[in-house]
Amino acid sequence: LAGISFTSLDRPGFAVAVLALLWTVCLCGFFIQQPNQARVMIFFGKYGGTLTATGFYWVNPFMTAKKVSLRLHNIDVEPIKVNDKVGNPVMIGMVLVWKVKDTYRVIFDLDASSLSAAQGGALSNAALNNFVRIQSDAALREVTSHFAYDPQPEHPDELTLRDGGEAINDLLERKINERLAMAGIEVVEARLNYLAYAPEIAAVMLRRQQASAIITAREKI
Repeated sequence: LAGISFTSLDRPGFAVAVLALLWTVCLCGFFIQQPNQARVMIFFGKYGGTLTATGFYWVNPFMTAKKVSLRLHNIDVEPIKVNDKVGNPVMIGMVLVWKVKDTYRVIFDLDASSLSAAQGGALSNAALNNFVRIQSDAALREVTSHFAYDPQPEHPDELTLRDGGEAINDLLERKINERLAMAGIEVVEARLNYLAYAPEIAAVMLRRQQASAIITAREKI
């Protein structure tokens, strides 16, 4: 058996087969890096760095490259029912623009089940969207609870949801960023796109607004 084994090693075909195998393995290390894309390199469980430059590269084929998109993402958060500062139920929704800021945190601080094998090791956008949606929902509820929908008679100069405008949007953006920073995600813009009283009190509050407007007009006259 030993003689047969040594004889087979001397054949040129064996060397060709080994070279072909090595060439095939080396070919697995080539990849094209698209603009606004990143690859987090992991070598047998150890973080090996993040590649963000665009171009054609070769890396150690035994490295695992997790692909992360650095492009802007947009989420339209459906209106949710929240109680304002004075306890009135309101329907409020917003639009978010976010992107990945820290690839290390996104890969290693989020649940590993978020990695989709079907996408060739790329981070699932659906998983990131779900995380951003949940955290932004919590931040929206927190911000809404600190402001009344309409000005109150006892505090006529107080900032409200309806008249807050950019001040409310800036506060909302800051609160969401505080929650998403732990996962390496940054909110570029957060803006309210829907604000109304909940259906069960909308008619009553409309009559209240009309009565308040009449009283104000009579006082001015």
